[in-house]
Amino acid sequence: MTDETLVALKNYEYLILEHGCENVSLVWHTDSVVFGDDGCADIDMLAQPGFTPATECFANRRD
Repeated sequence: MTDETLVALKNYEYLILEHGCENVSLVWHTDSVVFGDDGCADIDMLAQPGFTPATECFANRRD
């Protein structure tokens, strides 16, 4: 599994655990992820290290 895939899955899992699965949606036609009462981000953000606390360790990693 690539780091990008791992980061995306960890970020998505964090959002589900934090907001509940009924409050997290991938909106494919707008390329968005919607979460909580008013959270919204570009779906590409899921692959960004540091998008959630679950992937901060990837953001701080030096190659």
